Amino acid sequence: MIIIEQEIEEYTAINIVTTYPNWAIGDTYNFGDIRFYGHYYYRSVTDNNTGNIPPDNEDEWLRWSISNRYAQIDLRATTTTEWNSTTATVPADDALISTFDNDSYNTLAFGGVEGSDIKVELYDSEGTLVNTLTKAVYNRPYSNNWYGYFFDEFQDTANSASFLFRVPPISGGHITVTVTALNGVAKVGYMIGGIEIYAGDSLFGVSLGLEDNSHIEIDDFGITTVVKRTANNFMDIDVIFPSGQIKQMERKASSVHGKIVLFVGDESTDSIFEHLATLGYVENYTTVLSNPIMTTASYSVKEVI
Repeated sequence: MIIIEQEIEEYTAINIVTTYPNWAIGDTYNFGDIRFYGHYYYRSVTDNNTGNIPPDNEDEWLRWSISNRYAQIDLRATTTTEWNSTTATVPADDALISTFDNDSYNTLAFGGVEGSDIKVELYDSEGTLVNTLTKAVYNRPYSNNWYGYFFDEFQDTANSASFLFRVPPISGGHITVTVTALNGVAKVGYMIGGIEIYAGDSLFGVSLGLEDNSHIEIDDFGITTVVKRTANNFMDIDVIFPSGQIKQMERKASSVHGKIVLFVGDESTDSIFEHLATLGYVENYTTVLSNPIMTTASYSVKEVI
């Protein structure tokens, strides 16, 4: 298993428009005005709001929502970055195109992808294209008959596939990611770039499930209602590593404590399990020192989006 912490903080370019204008220090805003600052849209909660930087002045500005531009790299967002004819700066591109500096990343991971394919282009510090990696997005047709319902694979666009790219080491330069649109739309739920953390070899017996946060309400007349809430995936996975690394592995688990990171249970490039990728946090980490040769550790991971 590997763990990837997000290191992409900013783009050098992206072909997505902002819905609202940028905040400007010299402008005066009134109640209800919405402006773009950083990765977010902020709504003014006062009149005559001048010179107040949105994230630093909670009495004047309410953080309203994350922008479409940054949803794919902000791991706290439950939304996707979507390219279409409305959000595109250049509709003729027919793709969601993001460019960012290459800070010696060795792994790029994507989840919630909808489109026809993903292309990763690596450029050196002189701007020369030195490598191109591509993968087709696995879009499956909906089953439209009884036989197909039970026996055919079908597409669930709410939980689109995840993809992992191993990036060759290049000093400096930049990376351009292109997600080609399918039927005029390209979406990415998350795009993570970073240095992978090896957390042991995954063992078979991975538990995957769904935890429903809905709850039951019963009124005075005995009528039962299910109040629908969000649901989160979880993954319980066991890994094995040399016993001499037990404290090293414990420190690795501790280094991502309280952080939203990507856990990749199957990091093989030809994974048939869509890499067993879960974007979440460590809910529990347990080590079992069974013998002096090999040690087993268990991760309980709770998904956040």
